[in-house]
Formats: sequence, C-alpha cells, structure tokens
Amino acid sequence: MKNGLSKVIAIMLALIIGLSSFAAVVYADDAPAAAGDGKVSAVSEGDVAKNGLYPYLTNPDVDPEETSNAVVIPGVFQSKTRLYNDDGTVALNSEGKEYEMPFFLDSTSDIVKTALKKCLGPLLLTLFTQHDFGHILARNVAETLGSVLAGKVMCDNQGKIIKNVKADKYTDNVATLTQEEKDWIYDQIPLNDYADIVGEEHLYYFSYCSFGNIDEIADELYDLIVKAANASPTGKANIIPISQGGSLANNLLARHKDLGRYIDRMIYIVPAIDGTVLLGDIYEHGIIDDDEALYREMIPTLVKGGDTPWLGNLITVILRILPNKVLNDILDRAVDTLIDPYLKYITTMWALVPSGNYPAAAAKYLDDPEDAYIKAQTDAFHQAQLNRFDNIRYQMDTYGVEVFDICDYNVHLYPIADSWKKLNGDGIIQLDSTSMGAYSMPVDGVLPDDYTPALGDKYIDKYRIVDAGAGFIPDNTFYFHNQNHESTGSNDVIMKLAICLLTDGEFKTVDSYPDKYPQFNEARNSKGIMNRLPSIKAMDTSKLSEADRAEFDSAVAQMEAQLNNTVVDTEAFENAKANLEKCVNKANGVSDKQSPADIVKDKANDALAGAMERLSEFLFRILKGKGFSDIFRLF
Repeated sequence: MKNGLSKVIAIMLALIIGLSSFAAVVYADDAPAAAGDGKVSAVSEGDVAKNGLYPYLTNPDVDPEETSNAVVIPGVFQSKTRLYNDDGTVALNSEGKEYEMPFFLDSTSDIVKTALKKCLGPLLLTLFTQHDFGHILARNVAETLGSVLAGKVMCDNQGKIIKNVKADKYTDNVATLTQEEKDWIYDQIPLNDYADIVGEEHLYYFSYCSFGNIDEIADELYDLIVKAANASPTGKANIIPISQGGSLANNLLARHKDLGRYIDRMIYIVPAIDGTVLLGDIYEHGIIDDDEALYREMIPTLVKGGDTPWLGNLITVILRILPNKVLNDILDRAVDTLIDPYLKYITTMWALVPSGNYPAAAAKYLDDPEDAYIKAQTDAFHQAQLNRFDNIRYQMDTYGVEVFDICDYNVHLYPIADSWKKLNGDGIIQLDSTSMGAYSMPVDGVLPDDYTPALGDKYIDKYRIVDAGAGFIPDNTFYFHNQNHESTGSNDVIMKLAICLLTDGEFKTVDSYPDKYPQFNEARNSKGIMNRLPSIKAMDTSKLSEADRAEFDSAVAQMEAQLNNTVVDTEAFENAKANLEKCVNKANGVSDKQSPADIVKDKANDALAGAMERLSEFLFRILKGKGFSDIFRLF
C-alpha cells in the first residue's frame, strides 16, 4: 500500500508541477554502494602518479598545495533538509517516524484518510453522473494535493518558509564533517576521488533548502565561497554549480559582482542556467493538454520498468472513466492551486522558470499588491537570468575567471509540458539552458544539409544534432549524447572530467585533451559497477575451474579497461558489464537460468504489460482524447 501510494503521489506531482522530475543529479539506476564501498583511501602527493590510481587524470602530479579549494553548489533536493518542531526537535509523523524530505509527507494512512474525506464523495458522484457539478471534485483534489505535497514547505509573502524547515548547514570543509554527513554528500555528488587526491579539507559542500529564498541563498553561498577562497592554498576557490545550482549561480553573479576576486574556475554541470521549460510551461500554460501526450505518452513514460511494467498503461486506461473535460479541469485546477497559494512565494521555484516564460507566469500569479515583495525579488532574478551571459563575461574579463560547462543531450523531456517533444534536452532541462545557448535539432533530428554552422563544422557532433558553436562558451562546453539528467553523476566520465578541470590548470579548452576528453562524448551509467568492483576483485575464485577463473579475470580486466577509457563506447561498456555479471554469478554459484517461479512471474508481467499497452493503444485509436462516457458524443 505504501509503495503504491508513493507511486501515485509521485505521478500526480509529476503531472501537476514537474518537481519530482528535478531529481537529484546523481541518483543512479544501478544499485547504490554501502557506505565506503569503492572509495579509495587518501594518498600522499606523488603516489597518484607512481601508483597509477587515477589513470584518467590529465595532470597525474596533482599538488594539493597548488590547487584551489572547491565549492559544490548542488541541485534540487541534494541538501539534507529536515522539518523541526517549535522546540527545535526533529518533527515526527503520527507513526513516530521522521518526516522525509523533500515534501515531509504525512504517514500513508493519514494521507489516505485526508484524500478519502475530501475526495471520495465528489469522486463517486462524478463517476455516477459523469459530470463534476460546481467543479467540486476538481477543487477538492487540487486542495488535497496542494496541502499534502506542499503544505509544509510553502512560504509567506516575504519569502520565509512558514513551517520550521531547515537544511543541515556545512559551514566548513568536508574534512570537519561526520561520517554520516560525508556519506550523504558523496552519495549526492560522487567526488570521492577528488577528495582523495587533494584531501577533504579542500572540498566544501553548500547546503540549502530547495524551497527557499533565492536572495538569502545567494548571500549565504557568497560567504561560504569567500571562506573557502581565504582558506585555499591559492587564495581562490573553484565553484561547481550543478542543475538548480546553475540558476542559483545566476543570482550569485548578479548580487555579488566582485565574486571573481575569489574565484579561479566555474565548472557548470547540467546547469539550469535558463531554468527548465517543464516548470516554465506549466507555470505559464498549465499541464500538457495534447491528447496524444496525455493518453499515450505521459504516464507510461513516468511510470515504467520495475516489477510493474504494466502500471503506466493501466493508469492511462483507468483515467478514461473520467470525461476528458473533468480530467483536464482537475489537472488545471491542481496546477493553479499548487502554485497559488502553495508555491507562489517560493522564489527558488521561480528561479527555475525560464526567462521566456517568466513575464506571462508572473502576470498570472504575482499580480496582487500583497505579492509586491516577492514580485520585486523574482523580477530582479529575471533580470539576472536575462543578463546571465553578460554577468559571466564580466567575471571572465574583469577577474580572469575560467568557465566550463558540461551538459547532456538527445533525451526527450518528460511529457508533462507542451514543449516536451519540441526541444532537445536531458529529460529534465532543455539543451539551450544547460549548454548556454547551443543550437540543436529535436531528439534524433538532423541538421539540414544547407545548415550553416555558427563557427564551423568542428563544433557539430557526429550525429549532426548539435551546433556547439552557437553556445556562449563553445570551446569550453562538453556534451554527452543520450545522457539522462537524473543519472549524470552515475556517468563516471563526467565526474572524472570535472575532477580534471578542478586539478589541472593546463586544461583550458575542449582541444586540450581531445583523445581523453573530447567535446562530444557518450552516455553511460557506471556508478553501480564502480562501487561493486573492489569487492568483486576480492572474491574467492579458488573453487572455479582454471578456465572459469581465467574467464573471471578476463572479465574484470575488460571492465577495468572500459572504466579507464574516458572516450565512451556505450555498447562495449554494457557488454563488459553483462559479461562480468555473468562471471560473478558463476563464482557465487548462481545459475544464469531463472527459477521456474521467476520465469512465470516475468512471463506474466510481460503478457500483462503487452495487453495493457495494446488496450491503451486500441482505446486511443477509438476514443482519441475522450473518456469512456464521451464516446456517446461521437455518434
């Protein structure tokens, strides 16, 4: 029941506002490691080159005393945040458990009680009459979702969180933190190697509340950067804005023009530097209203895989018990209710609205006199967004700050907003935003034969999807083809690239090390296998036959070779991973053959998934965007 309800909540949240899409950058599809698994212990200066522990480094003789401290500015929900009671104790729900970030939901039973109390009666009446009289069902569903999902994180009209919600703050370097805090940080942003190479005293992690005030956050961030710079061997710091951290960096640069005095390099990773249209479109236009996307794409895309591959299409079929007009009314009202009053004063959310969507969205939700304080703040941020390139250029020209960008592309945005299929992106953020202005075709599109490159053919990827030359810093922007935003941190090459940019002052452009880190690279999800590899290598293979032991050793060597190869061959990597898994199973005495029960379960799941998909497709061909009762209006 709990898992099912959690899925429904996640679906509704994605449908309504897209916040669940802004998942932590580094959440991997591979199994996570236990604390400390795969983490190489710290080494002294010189051992890096001597022992070859980090063959991917472009400067193998890293000297921590010549390296600037690094400040990570993480993405949405990548800061440990808690709900507190008025007396300062951590708040517990009715089951005696700590409320979980980011929304601090009540217990499952309490949510069910609230939903049944508010929505069951109107739902039954609507199902019986196929009409939502006075929009009661839509209003009650919207209010229930608003209170459940955002009731504990909403802000007042001065931008202050009404409840006692606070992020754990790390006011000093990572070396000073507890092991639990370190484990949290490295799970969010896997820069373990960087900390091992230069020492944890050279790494800082900026923690903030994702439902917070953009001006207060920018000022806190500035203070931490200054502190890190003053403690740095070079007197400067490198900063790493990631995802939502990119939007926060816009505000930081606008409010603190002298930032460059303390900055050596800015290394953006999949930054929302011009927000995400998933949020912007919803704020301006509401949830997607294209019938094909609503009844064909949206829910199966958001709910896929796992033990219930049929669930997405089943939900789509069930939704047709409501007339299309009622369903769209519920979604539209849910959006309006979630934003006003629950999200309208959360300025970090406004910071994720693209500059092109902001004027209409602000006119829609921030038009009352009581909104004046927030409107002034979001207007100022909007200006910072419009001036983002000028503000970065000012730091480059005035203080010599070096700026780099790492982005993903060729993944459809989630189908919850009107622009989802029109733009290239990484699933969460459109490429124009993350790449700082590169031109691209839609996913798998090809530039026309008569297309004139902005700066020449060298900036066109081999698929002819992207013209990097149109971007703001074309010589300092790296692209990863088919990489999903949510698993960016699980691509070890992206993390290795960032580490090299942090530790090698000679790494200046995409042409510095093209054989190791080309401008255009490929996706891979390696976090799980990297975490497991040390324990795999330590396995007892003495009981294997000589041939099987040789195969095991060869598979390990093959996997290590792939991990040491920073020019990604996705197919070769996946084959190496599958081959190693097969050898591990053999060493563990696990048969490659499935048990009869698992075979039956898989076949049943596949059959049900196929049936649900065919049924959903059949209903779409007949009904298009209609509910079951709407069919009578077709004749």
